[in-house]
Amino acid sequence: MLRRDIQLLDVEIVTERLILRPIDLIDLKPIAREFDEEITRYMYPPPARSSMDVAPFIADSIEGLSNNTNLQLAAVLKENRKKFVGCLGLHKLATATPELGIWIAKGFHRQRLGLEAIEGLCEWAADEIECDYLRYPVDRENLPSRRIPETLGGEIEDEYDRITPDGRTLNIVEYRIYPETI
Repeated sequence: MLRRDIQLLDVEIVTERLILRPIDLIDLKPIAREFDEEITRYMYPPPARSSMDVAPFIADSIEGLSNNTNLQLAAVLKENRKKFVGCLGLHKLATATPELGIWIAKGFHRQRLGLEAIEGLCEWAADEIECDYLRYPVDRENLPSRRIPETLGGEIEDEYDRITPDGRTLNIVEYRIYPETI
């Protein structure tokens, strides 16, 4: 739950190298271009085949931002706001255990931008929402993504399988990140 009366459409989080801003229609083409089979290998949604696959996601995200239930952000470079880096979100804000999610475009892998983005979002969440903890579900085999919650003090608290819409099985380990550790 939000601690104060803010509009998620107005949220902007600035980190050392990134600006995390609400997702918008201008992100449609970069997402469609970058959200491919390699990126989605360990993710629930299937790859985007075209911009038409991305449009409903953006529309749903904007609706969630508008009604303050889902903080879906685009990460762009601070030095060049037109340079799309990836997407991240804090979902299920009306619960005591909101869920973090992130993906970074291939050209920005291995630069610790995912960690920087999630750390910035966690710091924002510690100040702005009331929760017991933040959940960070990730496929067991996705070691780079697992390092993010581990670096932030997250601990595995649950494990389960999840079947994706295209029939893949994800072996999820779910980390918990507690606000007091951020």
